[in-house]
Amino acid sequence: MALTTRSATTAACSSCRQWILRSFIASIGGTAAAPRHQRRTFAASTTRWREEHALNDINTGFSAAPRRRLNDNDPIQGSTPVRSKSREEVHEYEVTGEQLQEMQELEEAIAKEQAQAKAQRRAERAAKEDSEDVEGNAATEQTEHVPWYLQVQSPLPPTESSLSARQRIPDLPSHPPSLLEPLLQQVSVDLGMDDLTLLDLRELDPPPALGANLFMLIGTARSEKHLHVSADKLCRWLRSNHNLTPFADGLLGRQELKVKLRRRAKRARLMSAVGAKGTNDTELDEGIRTGWVCVNIGRIEGGELPKTEAEIEAESKIVGFGTRTTGCHVVVQLMTEEKRGELDLEKLWTGMLNRSRKAKEELFRKEEEEPTIAEEAQTTRNHEDTERKAVGDTVLFSPPHVGSRETHQEARI
Repeated sequence: MALTTRSATTAACSSCRQWILRSFIASIGGTAAAPRHQRRTFAASTTRWREEHALNDINTGFSAAPRRRLNDNDPIQGSTPVRSKSREEVHEYEVTGEQLQEMQELEEAIAKEQAQAKAQRRAERAAKEDSEDVEGNAATEQTEHVPWYLQVQSPLPPTESSLSARQRIPDLPSHPPSLLEPLLQQVSVDLGMDDLTLLDLRELDPPPALGANLFMLIGTARSEKHLHVSADKLCRWLRSNHNLTPFADGLLGRQELKVKLRRRAKRARLMSAVGAKGTNDTELDEGIRTGWVCVNIGRIEGGELPKTEAEIEAESKIVGFGTRTTGCHVVVQLMTEEKRGELDLEKLWTGMLNRSRKAKEELFRKEEEEPTIAEEAQTTRNHEDTERKAVGDTVLFSPPHVGSRETHQEARI
C-alpha cells in the first residue's frame, strides 16, 4: 500500500511516522507494539514529586491520552485492560520527609540571603544617589547667586610653544657686566640665534685660557651662511657701538668667502675635465664649512663677584709682580645645530665648573679643620713631654752586686 503525497509529507517527523505505521498495522489486523519510551539521561535525578500538586493529574492524563486514542482501534488491546505505570516502574527516586524539609530550609536560607543582598545593593544605590544629589544641589546653590557673566573660569595651564622656547633669552646672573644685557638682545633679536645658553664661569679655578671671570654665550645658527653673516654683523656692532676689538676665530669674510667659492668651482671643473666621475662635497669644502665661529670680545669692565674674607686673606699672602687686572671676559660661541650637538660645550664647561667647586669646598673644609688638628697635635705633644719628665724624675734602686770568688780572695789579701 503506497502512501499519498500528503501522507508522506505529514510523516516527516518520527512520531508521525510511528503513528501512521501503527494505524496501518491495526487496520490490517495485526498487533501494534506499544512504543518504548526512551528514557532521558536525567530521568533518575532526585526530582521532588508532590502528590498534592494539581497539575499531576492533568499531565498524566495528557500523556496517556494519545496512547488510549491509538489503542481504541486495536481489537486485541481493547479487550485487555491498560495497566498504568506507577512511580516505581519509572525508577524515580523517592524523597523522604526529612530530606524534603532540609531542602525547603536550604531554599528558604538562599532566598533570604538573596533578599538581604538585594536590599543592601538597593540601599547603597540610594545612598550614592542621595550624595550626588546633595553635591549637585550645593554646586547649584553656589552658582545660583553668582551670575554667569561673573563666574570665574579655571585658568588654563600655560603652554609654551617650541618656537618661543627656542627664542627665549636666558636670565642674567648676579652682578652682570653692563654689556651683557644689550649683547643678549643683539644676538637673539637682531641676529636671530636660537637656543641661547649663558654659562657663568667666574667661579672656575684655575681660570681658563680665555680669561678670568669668564662669561660664555652659546647660540645656534640656522645655516652656514647665517652663521658667518651673523658673526660678521656682531663684530661690526661691537666695534661701532662699544669701541671694542673682538677677535672672531673661524669667521670667513665677505671677500674670503667669494674667493673660496670661486676656487671650489674651478677645482670641480678641472676634475670633471680629467674624467672624474664625481667628488664628495666634503672633499671640495676648501675650509668653507667651518660650522663654528668663536667671537672673543675680550676684557670689559664690571662683572666681578664680591670676595669673601677667606679669599681676601688668601690673596694677601700671594707675592708677585705687576698689577692685578679687574673686569671680566665675554666669549660668544656661534655654531650650527650639527656642530653644537657634536661638541656639546655645555656639558664640557659645566663638568669643569662642578669639579672646581668641589675642589674649592674641600680646600676650605681642610683649612677649617687645620686649627683643630694643630690643637690636637699640641695636646698630644704636651702629654708626651709630661710623661717623659715623670719617668726621668723616678729613682731606681738595684740590689747589691754579688762578686765572684776571686774578688773575695783579693779583698782578703
